[in-house]
Parts: sequence; structure tokens; C-alpha cells
Amino acid sequence: MILARLALRNLLRQRRRSLLTLLVLVASFTALSLAGGFMAQTFQGLSDGAIRGGLGHVQILPTGGLEGGEEGSLEKALEGGETLAAKLRQDPEVAEVLPRIQFMGLLSSGPKSVAFLGSAVDPTREAAHMAVADRVKEGSKAPGGAGSRWLSAQPEAREVILGIGLAKSLGATVGTSLTLMSTTKAGSLNAVDVEVVGLQDLGLRELNDRALTVSLDTAELLLQAEGARSRLSVVLKQPQRADAMAERFARELPGTEAHPWHQLAAFYQQVRMLYFAIFGFMGLVLFLVVFLATANTLLMSVMERIREFGVLRATGLQARQLVALLQWEGAFLGLAGSLTGFVFTLLFRAGMNALHYQMPAPPGTSHGYELFIHFVPMVYVAAFLFLQTTLQLSALLPGLKAARLRVVEALRHV
Repeated sequence: MILARLALRNLLRQRRRSLLTLLVLVASFTALSLAGGFMAQTFQGLSDGAIRGGLGHVQILPTGGLEGGEEGSLEKALEGGETLAAKLRQDPEVAEVLPRIQFMGLLSSGPKSVAFLGSAVDPTREAAHMAVADRVKEGSKAPGGAGSRWLSAQPEAREVILGIGLAKSLGATVGTSLTLMSTTKAGSLNAVDVEVVGLQDLGLRELNDRALTVSLDTAELLLQAEGARSRLSVVLKQPQRADAMAERFARELPGTEAHPWHQLAAFYQQVRMLYFAIFGFMGLVLFLVVFLATANTLLMSVMERIREFGVLRATGLQARQLVALLQWEGAFLGLAGSLTGFVFTLLFRAGMNALHYQMPAPPGTSHGYELFIHFVPMVYVAAFLFLQTTLQLSALLPGLKAARLRVVEALRHV
């Protein structure tokens, strides 16, 4: 404890130098903590968007359903998909199963036809568990017609919801009648007349320009699916068990393969890898800044205290204790910087979140989002450990230099 008291007294004696070093530490802690909170917001937003955008927590597909392209609709499909979905709903860990049909074709307004990527869903179940209500664009009305709404649950309803880009390319609005054309399960061409009941914003321009949604009953009529489904989106009661449940489904359901949502969310994985690379580079830069700033402070302290160290050695202090003395100084600097940075980060985070600042739309997306920096305790712990480790490393070189001083020369130093 004597070394700790000596280290603290020296830092208080060199107030100006200690304060400058402390400012560097506070800025580094704040930068790391805010970046971690921003990453947490981004990852949560992307994961929620992927899960509630149709993936669910686990996707069940036919074997080979992700390999290569499909020449026709339902070429690879789960036969008896509705029966399989009903069976899975009895599982105590399953909250809901959402059957889906993915298909392609042409959408025609008469004078113009546009290729589309279609998704057929159960309107009632989809509305209860997915973010469909958030995607339906409000305020889009046909002359004398009703506003945008979600698909009707009536089996005889022939309705479609278009991406806003697809609707614009066809000049369609709510109430417009269009014709869906696609190949049936057997490979023949079929068409169904549908009415536009809503426009949706899927967040990505490519999807908005090609995507449409219909009910399973409409897709059954168009594709003659005979109960086949492209995939099943499973919503779990415990989302954290997605990986374990995917492995279990793959074992228990022959002729199928199961994937947790994060394996199919390509955009989420790409953004995650990008952010970790940026965070790692920022950590390296901050490491160098903190290392050099702290090493300079402690090295200057050693050069100014040579006679003091000589006296300490002459009174019986060992060389390794001089190293420990500098380590204590680094530890106190790290503790003070982390605590001050923690308080400053909380205040800055609260102020930024209170502003409700709107971030610009990321590349390839159609709209921005509100900035909300999350409070992630592990990020603050990691920032504290990062600073402490850096300070201990930076204090090592000055400590070794002090330990190598010869007592006689140190006492004669002026």
C-alpha cells in the first residue's frame, strides 16, 4: 500500500501532466463506449428487421432449397407444408409457424409488364408475428378509393400488396386491377387478376422495385401448389435457442434442412463484419494514442524523479518495486479516466438520445432511422479493461528504465 500512496501523491503533484493524460483517457473511453452502444443499436435493428421481416427465428426448407436457382415456382418445395406446419405448432417451444411460398413471374397492368419476386403468406398469422403493419405505406389512395391496408383474411379475396417502386413502375395505386402471371407447380403458365390493396416499403430499393405479397389462397390458385410450401418460418418462444432448435428440427424432420435466422440474413452478416472491422481499427488507433500519451507522461515522470528514485533505492526499495510503482501510477490514471469517462458517456448518451436525431439512409436503403445509443454494460467493462491493459503496457517501459538506474549515479543526478 506504500507504493500505491507514493504513486497517487506523484500524480497529484504533477497535476497539469496528469490532467492532460486524463483527458486522453476520457476521450478514448467515451469513443469506445459510444461506438459500442451505436453498434448494439445497429445490430438489434438489423436482427429485428430480419426476424420480423419474414425469416422468423428458424427457417425450414426442403433439402437443397438454398442451392442454385429455381427454374420454376415450387420446383423445390415442402410437400404437405401445411400438414408439417400444423405438426410443428404442437411443439411446446414453438410460438407459431408461418408457411410461405416464394415465386416469380410477371405483373401486368395491360400496356406494361414487370418481373416480380412474390411472397405468399397467411394474412392473419403474418400480421400477428411479423412487421407487416409497419411496412404498409399510409396515405396512398386511389381516386375515390380507400387507403393502403394489409391483406384480407377472406379466402376468396384476390389482393396484392406492391413494393412502392414496383407500383411506381406500373403506375399503380390502391384500387388498381392487375394481372399476376407465373408458372404452376407442374410447369404450365397461369394468370390471376388481383386488386392492389396496399403499398409497402421494405427498406431496400431493390426489394421495393420487385417485391409483392399475396395471400396463400391467391398463390394456391395461381401456382396450383396443392399444399406445397417453399419454406416455413418458425417463431420460437425463446429466441436465444434458435441455433439449438434448428439442429433439432434438422434431425427430426427428414427431407428438410433448418437454418437459424442469422445464417440466412446476408445483409446482417455483412454489416456485422464491417462494423467489427471498423471497431477493431478504431481500437488499434486508440491503443496507440493512449499508449504513447501515457508512456510519455510516465517517462517524463521518471526523468524528473531520478534523484528521488535513487533515494528510494538507497533506503532499500528494490528494482522490481520501482516497476510496480509505475504500474500503480498507470492503474490510478486508468481508474480515474474510466470513471470520468463513464460519467461523461452517460451524460452524452442521454443528451444524444433526447435529441431524437435522424440518421441518413444507409447505402441501398430507402429511409433513415432514429439514433438511439444503447447502454451495454459489457461494452463499458471492455473499455475499462482495454484502457487498463494499455496503461499497464505503457508503464512497463518507464518502469524498466527506472529499475535500471544505478543508485550512485541517480543520487548525483542534477
